[in-house]
Amino acid sequence: MKRKKLFDLSLLALGVAVAMTGGAASAGTPVTPIQHLIVVVGENVTFDTLYGTYQPPKGQTVKNLLSQGIVNAKGQPGPFYLTALQRTGTNNPGGQYSVAPVAGATFSVLPQPMEIGIVDLYTLQTLGGIPDARFPGNLSPGPFQITKYVPYGSTSSLSGSSSTGDPVHRFFQMWQQTGGVNQNHSLFTWVATTVGTGGDNGATGPTPGSPQQGGELMGFFNMAQGDAPYFNQLAQTYALSDNYHQAIMGGTGTNFFALGTGDVAVYNNSGVLATPPSNQIENPNPQSGTTNFYTQDGYSGGSYVNCSDSTQPGVAAILSVLESKSRASNCASGAYYLVNNYTPPYTVSGAANTLGATDYVYPPQTVPTIGEALSANSVSWKWYTAGRDSSDVLNDALYAPIYALVNSQVPANTPNRAAVVSGLAYSNTQAAIYNALGDPLNASSNIVNTPSLYQNLVGYQTFVNDVANGTLPAVSFVVPKDLVSGHPGYSAPVYYEQFINSLITMVQSSSAWANTAIIITTDEGGGYFDTGAIQNLDFFGDGPRIPLLVVSPYAKQGYVDHVYNDHASILKFIEYNWGLNPLSARSRDNLPNPAGTSYIPSNQPAIGDLTTLFQFPTP
Repeated sequence: MKRKKLFDLSLLALGVAVAMTGGAASAGTPVTPIQHLIVVVGENVTFDTLYGTYQPPKGQTVKNLLSQGIVNAKGQPGPFYLTALQRTGTNNPGGQYSVAPVAGATFSVLPQPMEIGIVDLYTLQTLGGIPDARFPGNLSPGPFQITKYVPYGSTSSLSGSSSTGDPVHRFFQMWQQTGGVNQNHSLFTWVATTVGTGGDNGATGPTPGSPQQGGELMGFFNMAQGDAPYFNQLAQTYALSDNYHQAIMGGTGTNFFALGTGDVAVYNNSGVLATPPSNQIENPNPQSGTTNFYTQDGYSGGSYVNCSDSTQPGVAAILSVLESKSRASNCASGAYYLVNNYTPPYTVSGAANTLGATDYVYPPQTVPTIGEALSANSVSWKWYTAGRDSSDVLNDALYAPIYALVNSQVPANTPNRAAVVSGLAYSNTQAAIYNALGDPLNASSNIVNTPSLYQNLVGYQTFVNDVANGTLPAVSFVVPKDLVSGHPGYSAPVYYEQFINSLITMVQSSSAWANTAIIITTDEGGGYFDTGAIQNLDFFGDGPRIPLLVVSPYAKQGYVDHVYNDHASILKFIEYNWGLNPLSARSRDNLPNPAGTSYIPSNQPAIGDLTTLFQFPTP
């Protein structure tokens, strides 16, 4: 989740059938017919949340809520609903964090979903952790169909909005909900409702008595009843993965960083490993007198972990899981890794953000990126983040009402008033639509400070122009505006679906389409419930399943792929297609492709390279 102020009112007050072997003949030359790869990344939905009742074409199988008998096609409890019932938990004695709490009694009813994070577009206010009256207080304590209570496709204020409350999705919470492997599905709700997003979020944040989370994470959309029709159509027509995972347990920032690097951001001082301020170090041990409310965890607090040190809070519990599987942690000695969201080190204009104990900004990074690797091999690329281009801002539907609000509050005698009003309207609109956490290469000191690299960080209007002008680069990453990203609270899947429809229609109408592949996914699952098994790759993940589609003339038609993949699989496909080496000695793109036919590879740790979703001509 991105904890951001939508509007700064204080400022307003101031005025292949089988993957082909081998690589390209030479680095930079595509080995497949794919000359343009477009990776589109929305936000915060698990596979079961979106595709929980998807029914594939004849001859294909899918693992979801419906196929497992957890729900039926009408969205009602199925014969195996009991396997998804939510239970209370008991933590380890001695006040230590556990990734394996003991499951207790079943919830009598699901805690009522909350309004947490919902933005009312009429009042421009962000709602808090109070019950969402659109949902009944007696929901069965398992998965429920969201659209029995909230319409899928509406666009007005809360009473008719498609937006719903925002589940907690942070690192230690996800480890605890899934146990790292997600064999036991019963503690998702207990974790969410005992800790929430942690206690370091200021006066209005969660407290032990009010963690501000309910049962919203157990909701799903029902494709079998008409929800998400375009996402359904894409899966029926092209290729869908039911075994693609977010790379890191936790939220937006760390998973976008993994998309760009196959790695994790680290605390440093001018490139040298250092220790962050003590208030920024995670401590998921329960506070004294609480069931499971973490000692130091929150958007204005703990986010770094020295996972090489088993004496650090929370670390031993995760290392024990890895040790039981003879799995390396991938934690460098003395390194403090950023496992939750902090503000990137550079602004949208490339200026350095202030660093400090109370600034919650992570330092400039030297972790190798996919952008640098592509440029080094003369492969063109751009990272298109909506909100970077001035036209993204000025043409957004929010600009006019924000301008009017600013204009009503800036005093008439303010010097250079017109410029002040325009500047405030622009900056507040940009803050509302630009996904700073979704622009991870903007955290690289090398990219930001090298003009030939930095020029590749652009906005969405530039993407539109590049498609129209036939100037698409070989590799494109596209991040939509926040309000159409699908993120619960201030967006919803219907808006991301509409964005994807528009983008695909535009690309299919262009000269590039014949040699293009569009990969559609999300950054992470948003804390929603999912039943997919997870592979322990290292200390950081993997995390839960999320949707991934391949839309291309070369995508297998109506196919459901079961090969285990995560965000580094996108990097592996880029490297395979253009003959590049892995980004670094420790990045996830070094892992082998999976062996065996089960959902968890027989040669784990292993992740695919996405080639199994394609049907390429025989070379």
